[in-house]
Amino acid sequence: MPVGAPPPLGSAFDSALTIHKTVQDQLGGTVAPFPDVAFAPVVDPLSDSKARARAQGLVWREIPLITIQNSWSVQAVRGALASLVLGVFEQPGFLIDSILGDDRIQATLGSRVGGLLGAPVSFKPSETDTDGRCFDAWTKNWNRIGAEAPWNTLLSYTHMAGFQFAQLLWETGGEFWIPHIMPLHMSFSYYHWPLRHYVFISLDGQVAVQPGDGKWILHAPHGEHRGWMRGAVRAIAQPWLMRHFALRDWARFNERHGLPILKGKVPAAADATARSLFETQIANLGSDTAMILPQGVQEQFSYDLELLEAQAGEWESFKAEIDQCDMQIVLTLLYQNLTTEVQEGSFAAARVHAAVRQAALKADSRALAMTIYHQIARTFAAFNFGDPDLAPWTEWEVTPAEDFNANADVLVKWANGLEVLRRAGYKAVDKKSLEEFAQAFGFKLPEFEIVEPAQPGSAGGTNAEPKGTKPTSPGESQRKPAGEGD
Repeated sequence: MPVGAPPPLGSAFDSALTIHKTVQDQLGGTVAPFPDVAFAPVVDPLSDSKARARAQGLVWREIPLITIQNSWSVQAVRGALASLVLGVFEQPGFLIDSILGDDRIQATLGSRVGGLLGAPVSFKPSETDTDGRCFDAWTKNWNRIGAEAPWNTLLSYTHMAGFQFAQLLWETGGEFWIPHIMPLHMSFSYYHWPLRHYVFISLDGQVAVQPGDGKWILHAPHGEHRGWMRGAVRAIAQPWLMRHFALRDWARFNERHGLPILKGKVPAAADATARSLFETQIANLGSDTAMILPQGVQEQFSYDLELLEAQAGEWESFKAEIDQCDMQIVLTLLYQNLTTEVQEGSFAAARVHAAVRQAALKADSRALAMTIYHQIARTFAAFNFGDPDLAPWTEWEVTPAEDFNANADVLVKWANGLEVLRRAGYKAVDKKSLEEFAQAFGFKLPEFEIVEPAQPGSAGGTNAEPKGTKPTSPGESQRKPAGEGD
């Protein structure tokens, strides 16, 4: 058999490599990999010695945004979403700008973004930061690094588009270099498929976005490659447009049916002067509260005035459509719809919905903590202290107060149960597990003496076996019957 040839059909494959080569040969053989920047090995952007100088000296100028698409049709929305799928973000960016003007979108998105940024921030130092200098510098300057306004913009567009990038502007005049984020509008960007890079179109030309190099950050909770497919705008665009049209049509309906028509009756053989006076009185009803209607001997010869109003309830369809669209918007952004799904008094359902929203906030906190650590904190540590591994972790504490109360309740029950078992004489078999449980609540398990459990037959009592005696056979007792000698 020639060297490298696949084994005959039916023979045994002696290794996984043999199987792989057989399959590959049937596909036409292997091709030598070609060096491609889009599929290069993972490299730390901070390993470049020029990263610090590049981050300090460059500021890419954004194209002024002075026009915006604000009259959206069904075809225009579909075109913007199709452009989003292709990775061209001009029209999707304009669409998101228009959607953010909706009151329901602002309230719902504000609840999610505000629920995260409004929570307390906690910091965790690196294990290698033994002297704590990097940690102290980071926490001391966090009020400038974590200014809420730019982070609010970054997160809002991230939720809507699935990603958002920003420049890092470095303040270098003080003791430390302090990074400030500057979100850039996504309309001036696209995804370069062959290079697998986001590209920003600036006044200075096209720039490849390289997150983590000290100049760019890219917040993409669903992944950098095609993360925009998970953006909320793809699910929100249709109900937003339907809601917009329903509100417009409802306003037109109210305008027509909210102003009833005045229907005047005039005798066919009415006097021209009297008829003209009657028409003038009707026209002036906006300022007059009463008018005289001449009556004839017979009804058909009398003047009359009626109010013609719409009687049917067609307006209810507008409200139902708006409510449905509201529910779809809230479900997309908060993963639950507490206000319209849960009936009054349904406490269990409310807890479930609150737990779902809490899970979304925790996911947001984890994703933002990863972005800040890898793309901002590491550059802060590298530029100021020469070692990116000194970077601290930053995370928002989104755990609700009721969870702390529940943990306290569990702790009290656990401690009481442990004390009861100790008094009963039970021994802790796995003390390490008890220590780990205690550490989960932030304290160290105290030292205490474990009482050995009582052995069967060792306890006193009226039915206890006398000490020093032993049954002669199974089930036989040495206890003497009552009345016999000692």
